[in-house]
Amino acid sequence: MLPPPLILTILLLLPSPGVVKKGLLTFTRSFLFFQLFGGVRLVHVAILVTGAAFAASSMHTYHLTQAPMPDTLTPNQRTAVLARRWREERNFWIATLTFLLWGLLYRFYALMLEHVELKDRVRKLQAAAGLAATAATGGSGAAAAATGKAGAVAPPPAGKGAVEPSAPPLEAEPKKAR
Repeated sequence: MLPPPLILTILLLLPSPGVVKKGLLTFTRSFLFFQLFGGVRLVHVAILVTGAAFAASSMHTYHLTQAPMPDTLTPNQRTAVLARRWREERNFWIATLTFLLWGLLYRFYALMLEHVELKDRVRKLQAAAGLAATAATGGSGAAAAATGKAGAVAPPPAGKGAVEPSAPPLEAEPKKAR
């Protein structure tokens, strides 16, 4: 159960064009929310199974590491006990990684979906603001289209008292030359 969430999580985190990202999100949605039986989704079963495997592996590894190793063991028996501990610890880390990957994939999918929706919303608002600004000024919007900034609004004129955030503070009165 390890490769699918690993691959999809990496693909979701890689920067890609919007069309590719939307296609990847659609595929991830169809994969994560695939109905297995009676409305139960794949992601919920995977998180439940890997969570149970993680809990069982944690308990088993803990009990193996807490058990004292008798001094009467032969070298072969000692090697067998240590190999068993190593296998259990390896299984613990695999179960941990798998459980975390399913959880991360589920959460990254939700975050990326929200990110794409917010970007689309910003584009729509900028387009609406550009149309409103064009209609208010009576212009054709050719200047905004030429610069590629729909809805670009000129900054207010800098008059007395207008201070930009990066500008030094204004003096009270200008100094007169003597």
